[in-house]
Amino acid sequence: MAWSSIIGQERVKSLLKKTLQESRIANSYLFFGIDGIGKEALALEFAKAMNCNKQGDEACDECESCVEANLLRHPDIQLIFALPLGDDEKSGDDPITSLSKAQIEEIREQIQLKAKDPYFHIEVRKANFIKINSIREVKRQAALTTRKNGKKVFIIFDAHKMNPEASNSLLKILEEPLSDTVFILTTSKKEQLLPTIISRTQMIRCDPLKEEEIAYALLERDGVDEPTARLVAKLSNGSYSHARHFCNGKLMEIRNSVTDFMKLVLSKNRKSLIEKIEDLIAENERSEIREWLIVLESWLRDAMLLQQKHNLDLPEVMQKDLESFIKNFPNANLVNSINAVEKSIAHLDKNVYLQLIVINLAFELRRNIMETVVA
Repeated sequence: MAWSSIIGQERVKSLLKKTLQESRIANSYLFFGIDGIGKEALALEFAKAMNCNKQGDEACDECESCVEANLLRHPDIQLIFALPLGDDEKSGDDPITSLSKAQIEEIREQIQLKAKDPYFHIEVRKANFIKINSIREVKRQAALTTRKNGKKVFIIFDAHKMNPEASNSLLKILEEPLSDTVFILTTSKKEQLLPTIISRTQMIRCDPLKEEEIAYALLERDGVDEPTARLVAKLSNGSYSHARHFCNGKLMEIRNSVTDFMKLVLSKNRKSLIEKIEDLIAENERSEIREWLIVLESWLRDAMLLQQKHNLDLPEVMQKDLESFIKNFPNANLVNSINAVEKSIAHLDKNVYLQLIVINLAFELRRNIMETVVA
């Protein structure tokens, strides 16, 4: 059945099913949690169930409404996400028709990929924020009547990408909710939303996925062999999307690069460290630097578990590197180190100079680890 297509998230699925059973659907929701855990998949499934002709706690996947929803062509389920600005786009223009034919075609392709795979993340080139014209179009659409007995649902992906004007415009809509209209916001950066928007939503925390859930999904959905699936699941920090990114044959290469980086961070050879960083930036795109940072964060989390005397089920060479690190730096502040990596990942979204991000991170990691030794 429909809910079973979503990986894990049993607590959230149970909550949403109960909401449907008792017909206690709120006007607005905020699905929040780390990237790649199924927030958007949950939002799409919830919207589909709200509009299913059978009106139960689960979409039937057979009626006309469900078929349209699965194709992302349902007239009462609207998707809002970051779009580029049109060359001559003015305030009040349609957010789509003001774009070029090539941009519109790219958007269509992205939506088709999302329809085939609810875990696909829509990313349109040169689209850095959700613009106010998109929210104005939402207001116009919200005023229209629904086609049938369901709900008119607006799903705002990556809601933290709304620019200030869009945020304030949405806030006005949420302050005067319309009947039979539901807003579902998804975000991995709840702290970047206006507090007043958060206060007007029912917050639904989505949990990081369990390793076994990710490994099983990789086996069944992506055809990944079992040893790779289990290793990647360990390195994914609870994110199915991150795990899929790592199943490209480069996982061990990235992990080895991270290990070499950490050795240089903790050495006295600053020249080699800077050269390593320069090569890293020169050889990788911003998205690949993100993956590299995610693996670095996973490396530090594994080290923290080892520091806390937990058993790790890792390949021998990876285990030895971590054991050597903990032996040499038993009092390293790994919590602050992990936080430093998370801040660096956040800076990627703000278009901060890549080399500056990694250099600052290197010196912060050194302080967190080396100063504890001096103390």
